[in-house]
Amino acid sequence: MKVEELLKERDIELEFVEDKNYDFKELKGKEIVTNKGFFTKNLLLNTGFDKFYTFSEASIGEAKEIERLIKEDEIVGFGGGKAIDVAKKVSSDLNLDLISVPTAPSHDGLISKNCSLYNGERRETIPAKYPKKVIIPLYLWENSGNLKKAGICDLFSNLVALQDLSLAEKKEGQFLEFYKKLSFNAMEKILDSDDEKNLAEALILSGLAMEETSRYCSGSEHEVERLLENKINNEEYLHGQLAGTGTLISAKVYSIYSDKLKDLRFDPKNLFWDIKNKMKKKEIYDFALKPLLDKKFKPEILKEVSRVRPERFTLWNVIDSQKVDWDKVVKEILNS
Repeated sequence: MKVEELLKERDIELEFVEDKNYDFKELKGKEIVTNKGFFTKNLLLNTGFDKFYTFSEASIGEAKEIERLIKEDEIVGFGGGKAIDVAKKVSSDLNLDLISVPTAPSHDGLISKNCSLYNGERRETIPAKYPKKVIIPLYLWENSGNLKKAGICDLFSNLVALQDLSLAEKKEGQFLEFYKKLSFNAMEKILDSDDEKNLAEALILSGLAMEETSRYCSGSEHEVERLLENKINNEEYLHGQLAGTGTLISAKVYSIYSDKLKDLRFDPKNLFWDIKNKMKKKEIYDFALKPLLDKKFKPEILKEVSRVRPERFTLWNVIDSQKVDWDKVVKEILNS
């Protein structure tokens, strides 16, 4: 599937920027939402921007606070996934055009038609709108290190999400092949290339796969991600990295319980080994494994995962996390 054609059908303009001296002049005078961190703020200041909105937490409440300050103009999401998610919410609520400027390839939400924000202590996936334009500064992506690894981990999670869909189809009926194909092609696209432009197109395909629902790219593995984010994360781990950890955990449970999980898209018995081998090829396996080695992580934390998002039918609706021997699961992952 050609990314250009898919974007044209949705009236989305895509611009790749390789010039390190690019001045983002078309963003002048627009309402910019960015991360509170050092990097994006200084990038904007050094490029001549002195007015932009920052937030402490990617939440519905903080998005509403920014909305009260916005004038009637285009919204720009400038920075990481959190900045873009807040900008999506603001632009959607105010019905204003959105420009997305992802400064790193750390997630597959740079173009998706939804956002993930906190509502109190619970993170929710909220419908939003497509950007009218995406500007991808490839020169910033080239040396993005762990941010790039996180983005690749997020793409690998599509494999478990698709496995969950095949499980859900036994109960809920068929999901659309078009979006399943987009989700699978997104992951497949990055297997044989480390090119940043290729990675960008993979992340865009994954975002488009979530056009009607995020289920095509977010299943039981993202439920583990949400749980770990609340239990062990202190800004040390990126969303995509924890999604990669969740991918390994869900895939291992599929393998252990393969006798109960039959006739699925991927062979459940070999799912963990297939994903592990693919991750090793992309040199992200140890990166995805790292949160399991954190002193704050305890296997019993995972007993709660069936409660994270029970309304979305996934592996955890079939395998009750309260009854899983998590010490065994984690030990098998670490010793594999």
